[in-house]
Amino acid sequence: MTRCYLDHNACAPLADEVVTALVEALSAPAANPSSVHREGHEMRLRVEAARHEVATLLGVGCDDVVFTSGGTEANAGALWGLWAAGGRPPNRRLLVGATEHPSVRAAVDALRAFGASIEEIPVSGDGLVSLEALESALGRRGPAIVVVQVANSETGVLQPLGEIDRLCRDHGAWLHCDGVQAAGKVTLRPRELGATTLAVAGHKLGAPAGVGALIVTAGVRLAPLIPGSQEGHRRGGSENLLGIVGFGVAARVARGTQGQWAALGIARDAMERRLLTALPGALVLGQTAPRLPNTTCLALAAPLRGGVVAAALDMAGFAVSAGPACTAGAEGASPAALAMGFSEAVARRTLRVSLGLATDPETIDRFTVALEDVARRVTGVRE
Repeated sequence: MTRCYLDHNACAPLADEVVTALVEALSAPAANPSSVHREGHEMRLRVEAARHEVATLLGVGCDDVVFTSGGTEANAGALWGLWAAGGRPPNRRLLVGATEHPSVRAAVDALRAFGASIEEIPVSGDGLVSLEALESALGRRGPAIVVVQVANSETGVLQPLGEIDRLCRDHGAWLHCDGVQAAGKVTLRPRELGATTLAVAGHKLGAPAGVGALIVTAGVRLAPLIPGSQEGHRRGGSENLLGIVGFGVAARVARGTQGQWAALGIARDAMERRLLTALPGALVLGQTAPRLPNTTCLALAAPLRGGVVAAALDMAGFAVSAGPACTAGAEGASPAALAMGFSEAVARRTLRVSLGLATDPETIDRFTVALEDVARRVTGVRE
């Protein structure tokens, strides 16, 4: 049985160029990039070359790129760094979009335990942050940190960051954006978005898991989440050399393939039309909002459940998800669906399909046939 991988939002396969670079890096003499000898200097050159590639992909300066262990640390580092900037807990509120990723929610909960004031900004039924609610919250009291993702990992919904940036500027607020899902799939320029900080992760781009970056606007000083001398005293600890090398190559590959994602959206839309016809009562979450071109979040009709269908599809050779990978394992309700106003029953019936550039029409056709078959078997309906 040939496996079909349709869970690229959880982790993209390693790019061939990345594998080649990792093998070459593994054969290089071992050295710490912070060492002063020749071997250490050579490793430092590799780190800085990768930093340049990531910076070029995102249209920022090399000094704006802080390497981390992944998107989770980048999000946590940004929120802690902005909130605790200045050396003491300030009177800064965090205004957080209702559909943020679990890594952001966890960081926000940790800051709440330190006394941070947290306010959730609701979203519409399409998953878009309410600009009216955000403007009202910004105007009430005190300085704020606005936390809004670029793209949702479950639905692919893209937030109206131009308008959000305008509101933040009008009220003197900082803006942190989780760009983990969007990087490489859409043009992502933190400076154009108005983001004070932005998080990205290598494994969404075809790099190894365990490496990411926090993009910090020039001149903004953060309290380090992990103190130390590395990364310009902004993130301590020896750099993950292999991960960073792979991240740099993946960023370079992503620049060359970025224009191909829009065409994938055409295939995704055709797949959705077929599935909605074949599965009465199903709906696509966020369908009328701007979305990533590779993502479908399908709410199935009762009595189907996302986790059950995902397991059945796995047995049939198709890797899909019933929600964000960071919450997988428990067959719970989709956090995004709940925030968008859907009932818990509907939120338990979501199935996420995320395509990659290598996903061909034949694979999509095989998947739609398999999902239709699984739905018939699970519901006991026969042709």
